[in-house]
This record gives sequence, C-alpha cells and structure tokens, in this order.
Amino acid sequence: MKNLLFVSVSFPPKSDPEGLQTAKYFHHLQQYKDLSIDVVTSAIPTLYIPYDKDLEPYAQGVNQLINIRLRENRYINFLRDRLGLHWTVFPDVKQSFHRQYKKALKQIKHKPDLIYSRSDPKSSTIMAYKLKKSLQVPWILHLSDPWADCPLQQMKGRLYQKHNEWERKCFEAADIISLTSIPTIDFYQKKYPGMKDKFRFFPNVFEYSQQHEEPKEVPGGKFRIVYTGGLAYDRSPGYLLEPLSELYKEDPSIGDRLEVIFAGDVDGRNRAVFQQYELPFVKWLGKLPFKEALQLQRSAHYLVVIDSPIADPSLSMFFPSKLLDYMVAKKRILAITTPGSASDLVMRDLKGDVCSHLEKEKIKTSIRSAMSAFLHQEKGFLQNDTVPEKYEASYNAGRLYTAINMLLHV
Repeated sequence: MKNLLFVSVSFPPKSDPEGLQTAKYFHHLQQYKDLSIDVVTSAIPTLYIPYDKDLEPYAQGVNQLINIRLRENRYINFLRDRLGLHWTVFPDVKQSFHRQYKKALKQIKHKPDLIYSRSDPKSSTIMAYKLKKSLQVPWILHLSDPWADCPLQQMKGRLYQKHNEWERKCFEAADIISLTSIPTIDFYQKKYPGMKDKFRFFPNVFEYSQQHEEPKEVPGGKFRIVYTGGLAYDRSPGYLLEPLSELYKEDPSIGDRLEVIFAGDVDGRNRAVFQQYELPFVKWLGKLPFKEALQLQRSAHYLVVIDSPIADPSLSMFFPSKLLDYMVAKKRILAITTPGSASDLVMRDLKGDVCSHLEKEKIKTSIRSAMSAFLHQEKGFLQNDTVPEKYEASYNAGRLYTAINMLLHV
C-alpha cells in the first residue's frame, strides 16, 4: 500500500475552479486500491470558496482528513484591497493555512510516501513545501496558474522578488512540477532551463460521466447563449455585451429570438457593466451549484469563454476549466481570448469561433452565423462532437498514478 498526502485548500466539497479540478483528479485517483490517501485542507467554511453538496461524493475515499481552520476576516480583506495593502499577506489571503503546517504535521498518523499538492491558492504549495522539508519524501507540485509572473497580478519590486524567491525554492524542492498548459510549460522551461525535465503537462479535465445529463429545452424556442464562470477585473462581460448591444440596435427584433444568460460570481466593477447595457434579453443568475451550471450549459445553443485580455500572447497561459465542461456539453463555443493563448490552442481541437477582444465585428458575425444556423435548424453547425481524450479525468489521473509509481520506483 502506498500512502499519498494530498494537500489543497480547495478540496471538495468546496466549489471554486480549483476545487472542481481537485475533485475530479482525487475522485479518479482514489480508484487505485493500492493508494491510501490522506488529505490536508482548510476547514469549512472557507472564505470566498463556497460549499457545494453536489461535490460531497467526490470527497469519499479519504483515509485521514486533516482540516486546518483558517484565520481570515472578510472586512479586513476588504480594507486591505481598498488600501492596496496586498504586501501584508503572503502569498495570498489563505496564508494562515501554510503558517499552521506544524499543526498539520502533528495530526498525520501515517508518514506519507509522497506528497501531491494543488494550487491555487499558492498557500497550498507553501504548506506542501514545509511538509516536504519535514517529512523528506518526494513531492509532485501542481500549479493551475503561473506564480510570480502571473500577468493578471503584475507584481513588481520587493513583492515580485519575494514571490519569485518562493517560486524558485518550491520548484527546486519539488520532484515533478505539474502545469495545465503548454504555454506555461514553455515559459517555465525558459525561465528555469536547469529544471526543464521537471515540468509535466497535466491539464484541467472533464468527466465522461457528465455527458449523462439530458439537456433541457429552451422555453419559447429562443436561441440561448450561455456563459458560466466568474467575471472579475479585466475579464469583463462587456466584450460580449457591446457586440450584442450593436446587433440589437441594428435589429431590435433579435430581442424576441435571443436569450443570453451569465452565471457565476461577478465583482462590483463588472456588475456595473451589466447595468451600463441593460439589454432586455440578458440575465445574470449569480453563482450556481456545479450540477445546475452543467445543466445550464447543456441547455445552451452557443457557449462563451471570455478570457482576460493580455497583450503578450506568451503570457496568456491560463487554461479556463469551463472549456472542459463546455466540451462535454458538445455545443459550439465562442472564445474571446488573446491569439496564441492557452484557450486558443485548446479551441483548435474543437468546433467553434475564436475572436480577440478587439474583434467586435468578428464577434458579431460569429453570433449572427450561430443564430442563423439555429433558425434554419442546422444542428451540425451548433454541435461539437470532438471531446479529446487528453483532457479526460480518468485518463489524466492514470498518468498521475504512473508518475507517482515512477517516483516511488514501483
């Protein structure tokens, strides 16, 4: 029996993008009966990471669950953001997780043979680093997003230096570094040429079992466009709403034939964007439980991905996990992204439309074409039957299991 210590703040039934991916990898990894898996995670409730009872089955099979209660306060975080005092927490607002590594260490009943950690947040990585140093066992470090050079954070000066120092320290300590996109691997292999053999591709994943959900018919026979996921900072609904607004001005009758639904967390800045346009056929439902979000995706005729705009394509390394769930829905996809981004590369395996954030006319043309196909019942145009195995959960959990055995010389 091999003892694996799984370290992640975002462990099911917590439901954020990282939590959903953690759930899928863990669920399929624990199918291997020669693995005994202990988990170090944050106690529920965890601020900003909602609980989803639909994910409870994904947490089954844990041998020992070690819950670390985080010390966090919503109002202090709010004041910190307003005053720009981000340097007061390291590496993120979940810092109390890694600072309690001794508490986690004392609770471990069986010394693990290997540690597997998943981030975001990066506090999960630092917790795993400290446990690795104490236990002296191999470590597989997974990063879903870049660390010090994250283009969305644009860290500078001493803050960048501190994150960069810890990034290097953790990378040097890890035996395998798991990353979600080829652009991210290319970036880090150039940054750390001496570690290039450590980097492995383990993407965000989907589950074939999600295909069993039957799509609901859209009431009134309207053409339904759906976006599920968070909208924050520069990831703005305006990149879709502006072209829709122009289409509506050109032909107000489309309001009778069209329904656009957003579901997910939206920050204050982007809520104002919805209020700016006030299109009668647009709805925002807020955040939905995982299963309801999947059902909404299956009810759509056209699914939308909106990435944050990043000027340098080499830094557009983010792999939106919603793309995987969209794959399983088997519907045509509109991706508004940076050319050459991770999303752009994934879309090359799929049927859909890829537009940059500035290609407003192309976005309008893509929507017109999809609506025309719907009205003329050209179902083949709107269906997406390509679901590449390289993004499937059980397949990648099997690859991870092989990597574990390799490190343990089994």
